[in-house]
Amino acid sequence: MIFWYEELYMDSYVVKNEKKCKKIIEERCCYKKDLKKKWKENLAPWNTNYELLVLANNKNNLFEIINTKQMFFSYYSMSDIYVVGVAKHYEGAVEILRQIMESGYRKDDHYDPRVQFTKEHFSRR
Repeated sequence: MIFWYEELYMDSYVVKNEKKCKKIIEERCCYKKDLKKKWKENLAPWNTNYELLVLANNKNNLFEIINTKQMFFSYYSMSDIYVVGVAKHYEGAVEILRQIMESGYRKDDHYDPRVQFTKEHFSRR
């Protein structure tokens, strides 16, 4: 199941198409056999890929950057995904991560993203 951060970070492309992007991402996360064919055939809008900045499942990491192509695997439909940011390209996701960390450390030298991005700040939609 996908949970969205209350103040979702987005690049300029996603801001313009927020509802469409969220819909595509959520449909990709739902593991359905009839969608496999669309992904394999690369049919529009399924050929549109996004980079997701998500909370890491590994406790030793803070974040992960996942391409929506990876959401084809059933693992993602069986686990909860907490999306912090969405970008059209990998570089945009890295830029979002840089902005988060930079603004946090500007405000507080002892900034801890684990405190800011708790699961209580995420909603289903």
